[in-house]
Amino acid sequence: MTTLSSARLLLRPVIGDDLTDTYVGWLNDPAVNACLETRFEPQTLESVRAYWQAHGTDPTSPWWAICRRDQQDRHIGNIKLGPIHPIHLRADISLFIGDRGSWGLGLATEAIALVRDWALLQLGLHKLCAGIYAENNASSHAFEKCGFRLEGRFVDEVVNAHGTRSDVLRLGLVNSLGFRKASLAEKARGE
Repeated sequence: MTTLSSARLLLRPVIGDDLTDTYVGWLNDPAVNACLETRFEPQTLESVRAYWQAHGTDPTSPWWAICRRDQQDRHIGNIKLGPIHPIHLRADISLFIGDRGSWGLGLATEAIALVRDWALLQLGLHKLCAGIYAENNASSHAFEKCGFRLEGRFVDEVVNAHGTRSDVLRLGLVNSLGFRKASLAEKARGE
């Protein structure tokens, strides 16, 4: 899988060494997981390792560790693209920053921009999307800074961390460059 980098970040494939007690702690931290679907079940080293073994090398859903270059490439969260639909040439982007000391620094925006550019320019995807709990202003803002626009609001779609109903915002970004890597669609059709 491809490694992506910027001045402040390195995105590299998630590896077994990333699956630590710290990682599990992020997934069980109510401040971190408030808008993650993983919060409905306690996470353990065994559960995250099982997920990684089942999904870690899926080429239709690249999954990166977000690492801070200024801290010896320290793992601070994850970002995922996918599943990539080979006919429609679209995919979702989802992420979380687990390390609270890395919040509010624009690192989520930077990670989204890296994956966005790779997906549109290298893979030639036509559309990228993100589903965000309505109260997750930081995530919405990060995607909007990367060119994503609100496409819809799904009313009372989920149960939020407070146990009440919450809307989900659907943000999208269409590849306005018109660049398309035809081989993805052609491979899906067997051409």
